[in-house]
Amino acid sequence: MTAAKRLDLATQMAALPQLRLKKISWAWLGFITACVALMAVGASLNVNLYKMMLPFALGMAILHTGSLALTVVRPVPGALLSLVPLAIMPLVSSPVGSAPMPFSVVAMVTQILVMCVAGLKSHWALPAVTWLLSTFIGVAVNYLGEPTEVPLGSEMNVVVFASVAGGLMVAAVITQQWQNIRQQLLAERTLSAEEQSMRRLAEERARIARELHDVVAHGMSIVVVQATTAQYRHPDLTESLKQEFNDIAANSRRAMTEMRSMLGALRSDGAARDLSPKPGLTDIPQLIAAARTAGVAVSIDLDSDSIGADQAVDVSEVIGLTAYRIAQEALSNVIRHAPGAEVTVSLRAIARTLQLEISNGPSGIGAVLAQLDRTHPGQGLIGMRERASIVGGSVLCMPLSNGGFTVTATLPLVTVGTGGAQ
Repeated sequence: MTAAKRLDLATQMAALPQLRLKKISWAWLGFITACVALMAVGASLNVNLYKMMLPFALGMAILHTGSLALTVVRPVPGALLSLVPLAIMPLVSSPVGSAPMPFSVVAMVTQILVMCVAGLKSHWALPAVTWLLSTFIGVAVNYLGEPTEVPLGSEMNVVVFASVAGGLMVAAVITQQWQNIRQQLLAERTLSAEEQSMRRLAEERARIARELHDVVAHGMSIVVVQATTAQYRHPDLTESLKQEFNDIAANSRRAMTEMRSMLGALRSDGAARDLSPKPGLTDIPQLIAAARTAGVAVSIDLDSDSIGADQAVDVSEVIGLTAYRIAQEALSNVIRHAPGAEVTVSLRAIARTLQLEISNGPSGIGAVLAQLDRTHPGQGLIGMRERASIVGGSVLCMPLSNGGFTVTATLPLVTVGTGGAQ
């Protein structure tokens, strides 16, 4: 799409609210004009054909057309109010010649409009009750005082009024129901479109995860094969080098297993998920041992007063996995960005929280790497914070005054002592 077409489309979209507002304004203007016309004609007929006093005739006309306007915003009070002038005007009128009885033409038109508006704006029961009461008023007025003979014209007027009002009322109710069904269909379509969009997004994420798995798994498989066969391809390797290659192969296999486990959670095709145990706190020593084989000097600081032999730490699988992943990412950052630095991993249980701290000392090579990699987005630190926030914890990452770096994770923890819950 060209820039001109985009600008034209944006202009049209911006003009839609103004067009809608203009349509609403014209509709209200037409409705108010119709109400004023009905009031003027009704008051004139009340005075000339039905011999009402001018104040009373004008008041009844205003009340009837006002009830029509009120029905637009408040259907129930407006419809009930319209019955008052409809019942009073036949009782105080003295028709001249063949003037329509018991209702004037303007009164019938106004009352029919009230029922139609009520049918469009409210539940179908309101216009139905209004129609029944209006018809009852017409019949009651005709037979009020038990006259010996009811004029045929009056009976016909009531029949015509009931028929026309009933038909238009049913049409208004059907229109209102059709509008409700249409709105529900539009809402369902919108919901279905959103669900379809979310499903496509989930499928796209799963596809990307599979592609990432294929790319990384291929490279890791090569590393595993090369590390495993190194001692056979190079028989003159020392025992320490053989052990190092074995550690590389073991760590690569573990990484591939964890990656396949995470990929299984993203599958949407009903494939079987990996049910093997996830790493936790008990696997952190193994993680530290793997870091030591990579040349990192790691020491463990365990607070025996907080976590001792007489006090077990009740850590859920989610909390244990979160702590393991944070320690894994922190140690990986040290290996990449601060090679040769000394690292301390401390674990403490303080006030129902598990505090995991990984701090490293200064590294001359790491300072050079930091200058060369200043544009690194730091996704690992963001990932650690996201993992901690999901379980209700937090991660603080900050540089130290001596040139080192520290990562402190605070995770929720439930401790169970020998004497009960603490």
